[in-house]
Amino acid sequence: MNPIYLNLPFFAEPVSLYGVLAVLFILVAMVISFLSSMASGLKKNRHMAVYTLLALVLGLFFGRLIYCAVMYNLMFFDAMGYFSGYGAFFNPFLGSLNMGGILIGVLLAAPLSALLTKEKAASFADAAALPGLLLYAGMRWIEPLSGQGYGDPVENPLFAFSPLCLVNDYGEWTLSVCFIEAVAALVLVIVLLFLRKKAIRPGSLFLYAIALFSPTQMFAELFRQDDVLYILVFASVSLLCLVTVLVLSQFALLLRARKDGMKTSRAIGEGLLMLLGVIVCVGGVFALDKTNIPDLYIYIVMALALIGMAILFCQRIAKEDKRKPIKA
Repeated sequence: MNPIYLNLPFFAEPVSLYGVLAVLFILVAMVISFLSSMASGLKKNRHMAVYTLLALVLGLFFGRLIYCAVMYNLMFFDAMGYFSGYGAFFNPFLGSLNMGGILIGVLLAAPLSALLTKEKAASFADAAALPGLLLYAGMRWIEPLSGQGYGDPVENPLFAFSPLCLVNDYGEWTLSVCFIEAVAALVLVIVLLFLRKKAIRPGSLFLYAIALFSPTQMFAELFRQDDVLYILVFASVSLLCLVTVLVLSQFALLLRARKDGMKTSRAIGEGLLMLLGVIVCVGGVFALDKTNIPDLYIYIVMALALIGMAILFCQRIAKEDKRKPIKA
């Protein structure tokens, strides 16, 4: 699938239509984040400006860093195999970004913003949850304009229709992974709007977002067949980033719960169950690539593991949201 480029004034090289729309979506998400910041417990709107600036810079940096780290041969070496310098890192017309790296940068911006503004990191995370999901859905929806976003070929003509499927360069119908991910994110936005009134403690809304976003996006990413970044041949970088964010968020919640009086054995048990789910998913990814087990059976097992992880995480969020913290 070929990306679409535009010849714009003041630019020496063609600019992708995807990039132009992405900038517009980012601006819209920033406006929405300002409007929702006060409802998330932030004292001043300008503090949200600090977060959005840091999120933008760190998201772009880590998204670019991970992409270049995996694609270093393409980015930093010429056709003859000679090192050509690190200037390509700063050239927006070369290469791309990794969505997992962008997610990590956006999350790291919350504690850094808290240090600078004396606000709670959880309040920044809550304020960014809904705008971030809307931005993600928009970016995924326009992903075909960049030539990406497709998955496995679809042979059944009953399912060969847009937007469920995309047509590749060979005229074949392929699964539209990007549209599926966009719809999943939009559904999650609706769910969070209902949970917003029930989320009492700062950070609960954000944790609900992570608990539901990561598993659904991880499962959809399994079907992606475009220019996916891989480590060790079969390990998708985006999948690794999603599972890392999911596990670290759940462990952070368990540590807070332990300080608030949760039994150690219970915390360890839930942590081990989460790790078991991760092991099942990692084993499933390996099995898809290295074994002859029917893919359908593997997908079912992985889906059940992801559903179990999401339920476990959401139950803990709900319990901790109602628990009164122990005063020191």
